[in-house]
Amino acid sequence: MTHTEGTAMNFRSLVSTGVWRDLIERGRRRIYPCKSVLLAQGESPDCVIALVDGLVKVAQSNEGGDQLTLMLRGPGEVLGEMGALLDRPRSATVTAARRCTTVVLPAHAFRGYVERHRLETVIYQLTVERLNSQERLRADLVNLPSTARVARVVSLLADEIGCPQGETGLLVELGMPRAELATMAAMRRSSVLAALGELHSAGILVLGRRRLVITDLSRLRTAARGAEVRGGKSRKDATPAM
Repeated sequence: MTHTEGTAMNFRSLVSTGVWRDLIERGRRRIYPCKSVLLAQGESPDCVIALVDGLVKVAQSNEGGDQLTLMLRGPGEVLGEMGALLDRPRSATVTAARRCTTVVLPAHAFRGYVERHRLETVIYQLTVERLNSQERLRADLVNLPSTARVARVVSLLADEIGCPQGETGLLVELGMPRAELATMAAMRRSSVLAALGELHSAGILVLGRRRLVITDLSRLRTAARGAEVRGGKSRKDATPAM
C-alpha cells in the first residue's frame, strides 16, 4: 500500500514554499496545549492561525447546544481565514486534539498577505473543496449501511491526516476517543464502536484508544462503498445519531 501523507487539499498544498514561508515569518509563533481552544464559534475574527504541527478538531454547536465534530485537520492548514476575509464571526470551534505549534497572524495582516500574493482564488478553491467534501460525505451517508458509513469517515480522515505507519500501515491519529466519530458518521456511538470492531475483525483496522491504524487501505475504500466486509457480517441498518 502506498499513501502520501495528507493527500487531501490544504492551504500548504496550494501555495509555493516561499509563499508559505512568508506567512510563517510574518506571524507570531504560539504553542497550544492539547484540549485548548484555538478559535471559538461566534467570536470576532481578529486573527488567522497557520497550523505548523499538531492536530485540531473542528466542531460546530447546533441549536440544541450539542457539539458536532465536523473534521480533524493537520499541519499545513490555515484556520479562521474566511471569517477574517469576510469579517464574520467564527462559524466553528477549533480545539487542539494534541499539542499544536502554530503561527498567529492578525486579520488585517492576513488580508494584506492574501492581496500581496494574489491568493483570493486559492482561498476560494480551498473553501469550495471543503464544502464539497462535507456535502459528499453527507450524501454518501444517507444510503450506506453502518459499517460502510464508518469506513467512509475513516477513509476521509486517512486522506486528511493519515501518515505512513511501518511498511504497509497508515496511522490516523484521532486525538479523541473513537466513539466521537459518531457525529461525523451520523450514528449512535454504540453503532460506531460495533462497526469499528467489524473492520478490526476483518483485518482492515487496528484499533487504539485515540488512534486507528489502517492495515489495508484498498479494502477500507471498498468497504466505504458499501461492499460486504469479508470476515465480518455487514450491517444492513444504520441508526441515526441522537
